[in-house]
Amino acid sequence: MENSEIYKRLTAESKLPSPSKVATEVIRLCYSESSSLQDIANVVETDPALSAKFLKYANSALMGTMVPITSIQRAAVRIGIRGMASMALSFSFLSQQNKCECREFNYHRYWSKSLAHAIAARALAQKSKNLDPDELFTCALLSHIGELALATAFPEEYVEILARSLGTKEMLEEEQRIFEIHHHNLSAEMFTDWGLPKLFGQAVRIHESYVADEEENEELAELAEILHLSLQIANICVLDLPLSISFDAVEKLAENYGIAAKEFGAFFEQIVLTWQEWGYLFQIPTQQCPLYHQLKTLDANSIEAQVRSRPETEILLLAVDDDPLTLLNLTRILGSESRQIITAENGKQALQIALEKRPEMVITDWRMPQMDGLELCMALRQETTTQHTYIIMLTGAEADDELVQAFDAGADDYVVKPFTPKVLEARIRGGERLIRYQRKINRDREVIQKYAVRLGVANRKLHTMTDALTGLPNRRNAMARLKDVVAESSRYGEKLSCIMIDVDHFKNINDTHGHDNGDLVLKEVAQIFSKNARSYDMVSRMGGEEFLVISTRSDREESLQLAERLRAAVEKHVMELGGGTVAQVTISAGVASWRDEYANGGELIKAADDALYRAKKNGRNRVETAW
Repeated sequence: MENSEIYKRLTAESKLPSPSKVATEVIRLCYSESSSLQDIANVVETDPALSAKFLKYANSALMGTMVPITSIQRAAVRIGIRGMASMALSFSFLSQQNKCECREFNYHRYWSKSLAHAIAARALAQKSKNLDPDELFTCALLSHIGELALATAFPEEYVEILARSLGTKEMLEEEQRIFEIHHHNLSAEMFTDWGLPKLFGQAVRIHESYVADEEENEELAELAEILHLSLQIANICVLDLPLSISFDAVEKLAENYGIAAKEFGAFFEQIVLTWQEWGYLFQIPTQQCPLYHQLKTLDANSIEAQVRSRPETEILLLAVDDDPLTLLNLTRILGSESRQIITAENGKQALQIALEKRPEMVITDWRMPQMDGLELCMALRQETTTQHTYIIMLTGAEADDELVQAFDAGADDYVVKPFTPKVLEARIRGGERLIRYQRKINRDREVIQKYAVRLGVANRKLHTMTDALTGLPNRRNAMARLKDVVAESSRYGEKLSCIMIDVDHFKNINDTHGHDNGDLVLKEVAQIFSKNARSYDMVSRMGGEEFLVISTRSDREESLQLAERLRAAVEKHVMELGGGTVAQVTISAGVASWRDEYANGGELIKAADDALYRAKKNGRNRVETAW
């Protein structure tokens, strides 16, 4: 039976993972030639949650946005049509984090690794001139969606496969034997059903075991190689070791994208940081990852034993008692999947272990040789690394004075011996609840500090990219934006135009009315431009009395109409200067549209500048086109 027929049968019989209706409509519009960015933005705005995610993404460090974006229309312009389709699909799935019924399927690990895969693929695509980073993000994020689909459709049967811990090849063969389709082919069929490019599905089928030079289609080969390399990087992020290829092989593949072996460590660290930030944004569990150079020097067993982070839900607990039988009993009572238990036989040993391991909870007996429980409490509270440790004191006395003494020493709670397991467990759960609250507070504080630093950097960068007089983007900002839109226009054939504008006889205004009034004229002209430009036009001041408008998705005629509208708006506006003086100001403009023969954005601006020169030569207060 064909894969497509099997997929149709599965969709009819099971509830497979699928994008939201809004995301599906966004994808349809994005790949429709008759749709506009406004149409796409209107659909996105019907889903407040999706709108919020697009705004966060458009303003994120990944997009390198200089000017804050506050509307979906502007976000759509910044992200682009293909990016809107890809990210709508990604955001839709990242928001649907409901656990499937397959008990052996590690749902959180699946999404954690998928997110790392997507972040790495996007970073590599930015190094490539041929592939769209947002499309690679989505392709990688959902490249293994077939696994989730099989676990959802066949929870009981899939448990048996997962329990056997099969290798990649054996897993695919077993899926094919039992379900008549393996997860790579199922992922490809789902991509096709969602309207994604055919090339994506082809790459998903082959990427995991891809070998260079095996594929003749160059575009497919590059896509599959990026998916393959980014999957290896994701495996390193989640410490899924050993890799199917060596660290040296990973670095060798990365060289194809301009990442030298000595620079790969820094590249990897940035991916880990972005992965953790996005994990926080979408509430997907991530983990601390050792530095890349440390990972290279440790074998898989050492990494598992020494540096794998405890699961987010696990609490490290130190039990202290000089009686071996009591200690053994404590270990048995405290045993739980959510706890890691370590022990010490006296207070002195416990202090040494606590300073090294940093447990979040200590359960200690009061009376012990060398250092008793009270002394241990006081010592822990004096150390910066252990002063917030939750401490439960085990005591054989209930006298008020002794309990006060225990709390004064730093104990958070106490349990009277002999104790019942039920009472001890209840006290521990209360402490664990506080520990988890503290964890969340610490995480939130770290995120706030991180974003405060980033906001400070962004504000400083914004000042360097904004014209101080008019508040418009400056020349540096405009040239960076032009580079981006030229790349998009060249890649996808999108329409692009620019308008060069000059305030007529501005020197005479300065000479006649003074420089202060000249500045006032420039500010009012800038306000007129901003008011009359469209949401997706970028108006910037290039210097002096010269302005530039970058018009995406606009051809020659559309930009000519815009330029004429701006000219007319300035002409009819009466400038009120200081001292009750008024001035009649006009502008000249030159329009140019992107042509295939242009090598870069500089040639587009030169064409518009030449047209501006003709407008001034032909009498000013007029608009001319480049051709």
